[in-house]
Amino acid sequence: MDLVVLSEVRWGYFRTRKQFLLSRFPERWRIFFAQPPVAGDANPWTPRRERNVTYFTVPFVKPGTKNALYNRFIDWKPGRALNGWVAESALRKRLERLGSEPRPVVLVSNIYCAGALSRLPRKLVFYDFNDSPFQFDGVPDWARDCWRRTLDEVDALFVVSEHYRRWLAAETAKPVIKLGNGVELAHFETPRAVPAALESLPRPLIGYVGLLSHFLDFDSLEALREARRGGTLVLIGPSTPATAGPLERLARREGVAILGPRAYEEIPAWMQALDVGVIPFRANDPYVQGINPNKVYQYLASGIPVVTTPVLDLEPDPPHLQFASDPAGLTAAVHRALDRPAPRDARRALARPYDWGALAARMVGEIENRVAALS
Repeated sequence: MDLVVLSEVRWGYFRTRKQFLLSRFPERWRIFFAQPPVAGDANPWTPRRERNVTYFTVPFVKPGTKNALYNRFIDWKPGRALNGWVAESALRKRLERLGSEPRPVVLVSNIYCAGALSRLPRKLVFYDFNDSPFQFDGVPDWARDCWRRTLDEVDALFVVSEHYRRWLAAETAKPVIKLGNGVELAHFETPRAVPAALESLPRPLIGYVGLLSHFLDFDSLEALREARRGGTLVLIGPSTPATAGPLERLARREGVAILGPRAYEEIPAWMQALDVGVIPFRANDPYVQGINPNKVYQYLASGIPVVTTPVLDLEPDPPHLQFASDPAGLTAAVHRALDRPAPRDARRALARPYDWGALAARMVGEIENRVAALS
């Protein structure tokens, strides 16, 4: 069976929910992963293959780029339509050359290819709702129309969190299937040596590992720095334009180590070396309220206590997993975790139900059952 994925992110970008799920589909599935272009030379215009996933670039409409001329062109409705026609033509030719079934199953998460989706022959269309398409910088006014047009084509939706399940249930009468985030248990459970860059830092190590995005609450980070008990506030991950300035200012303060991005293969060593893993996001941001961050499960699988802004999909389990909504609550929870050490296995047990293999099997089962019901 063939699955065509119309994605808003690249196959090789970070390790996202899509890679974790799709790379675990059984061999009976052929997956054709169509991704948008990026600046530079990272675009696989010629298809590449990773197991049963073939990924390639299609010139889908992409708002908010660094190219002002292109941005103006797609803000112009005829320009956007022309770009969409070129992308649709490229997609159809590529799928034909790859030998895709005439009517594949489609999984979409890119709202900017609604026109191509509406004319693509298919058995069923599923939407994978991991992030709100409206939470990012540079989202144009016409994105709402793209979302509605995409939603009109969808037969069912997979959703990452209970918050978004409720929101989507109010948006559409179509089936909404909650399929949360997960973790590669074996990858994070296997003991690793402490990275050299962390060995010399004063403990306790209070750390955040992940994208240093606009979701971060810098008041909470400063509170953690001030209440670090002589230790170090550690931030590991790539920055974004929205956070580059605040991070530069934070890095100049005592007790802060900003160590940059690390390859996914190395992340367990960095997490395991922390004394507490934190997710200090802006709790009142409506998009933060919707997320179900997989770093919660990665921290737990690494065996460290977690303090995070509230996650509707989980129940707190102090001192292993605690929720906090403001800087004072965050620092108090971190201190509780430091004062009540517990076996790593107790935390890893909380992560075990969220292995990506089980979540992928559930996604495959939902798709195959719904396809079979068409017969």
